[in-house]
Amino acid sequence: MDRRQLVRIVIAGAGIGGLTAALSLHAAGFEDVTVHEAAPEIRPLGVGINLLPHAVRELTELGLADRLDRIGVATAELAYFNRYGEPIWSEPRGLAAGYAWPQYSVHRGRLQMLLLEAVVERLGPGAVRTGSRITGPGSEDLLVGADGIHSAVRAHLYPGEGPPRGTAWSCGAAPRTASRS
Repeated sequence: MDRRQLVRIVIAGAGIGGLTAALSLHAAGFEDVTVHEAAPEIRPLGVGINLLPHAVRELTELGLADRLDRIGVATAELAYFNRYGEPIWSEPRGLAAGYAWPQYSVHRGRLQMLLLEAVVERLGPGAVRTGSRITGPGSEDLLVGADGIHSAVRAHLYPGEGPPRGTAWSCGAAPRTASRS
């Protein structure tokens, strides 16, 4: 018997990362993979995100290229314009930039639902458990913490670390204290 069939894997978090991890582990031959989501229901929440070509490659390897193409818009160019609509800067993206895979602009919630559907199809309807918050290791052989920026798994494993000090991206607007000419 293949040792991968004996490994019990629990993933904390049914977001994009947790669901993709479940699909990747299943594709690698691991059969006992369960995703636990603290929320009582998984709903298509969020805003638009961009999937860069290297991410699209991984989803393609998982057999999701056609589905992804149906929910996303292949992005050919990133462009910035001034307030008068005049171009400031642009560059090609995805296939137009010479990558072997496209870049997609997609609604985060639609991507999550696509991944959820694929997990349920491949791993079975009991593979995703909602209303089930994982806060630390249990009897599983492997625990994957994919439970977000305020990860309960991380807090359990590194209790002295404290909350995150920031995120990779910070969006906002500066106050208008002076007018520009």
